[in-house]
Amino acid sequence: MNKTIIALALAGVAMPAAAQAQDYDSSNAVAADKAGVRVEGRLSWERINDPEEEAGINYEIGSGIAYGGEIGVDFPVSERVVLGPYVNYEASSVEDCADGLCVGSDGFWSAGIHAGLITGKSGMVYAKLGYGEQTIYLDGEFYDAGTNTTFVFDESETGGGYAFAMGYEHGFTSTLYGRAEVGVSEASDIYGFDFQRGHIGLSLGARF
Repeated sequence: MNKTIIALALAGVAMPAAAQAQDYDSSNAVAADKAGVRVEGRLSWERINDPEEEAGINYEIGSGIAYGGEIGVDFPVSERVVLGPYVNYEASSVEDCADGLCVGSDGFWSAGIHAGLITGKSGMVYAKLGYGEQTIYLDGEFYDAGTNTTFVFDESETGGGYAFAMGYEHGFTSTLYGRAEVGVSEASDIYGFDFQRGHIGLSLGARF
């Protein structure tokens, strides 16, 4: 009987210890918690310009609000790292008008690789690197005094280049998360300009 009681007592102690060990292992394997398909809504402040450093001139279209979304799929590649593809698109309110002619942003998209490093059970720092395209439009009339001619524009051009961003994610639940992000991209040869787009923003997403 004494052996039976001792065995039961050891089992009673060992089971909670095993459960604690299991919980500990699970909390360490947090990369799996940040894996899967994610969908997020994005709201950013953006600035679009072409800084000609050699000439000391900054050609700036302007700044404004960008809004859109992102879809990605992340895979755990180690205990604390996730890696996967992403794609996003943002519409824009950036526009500058003068003398009847308006120039502005007609949207930006990018796609590439997303990498995240777990900083705790709820936190993650991440970076994204890929290819992006910026569309710039011209709309309105432009009067050329030299030729005494009025030109009418209703067109757009698109250019592409690198897109980089980094930020911090905090998980609110096992599904919902929020992000703060900064980034920069370049779109070459749009009406002869190489425009840079800088952004800083917030997003709210869900992971499945």
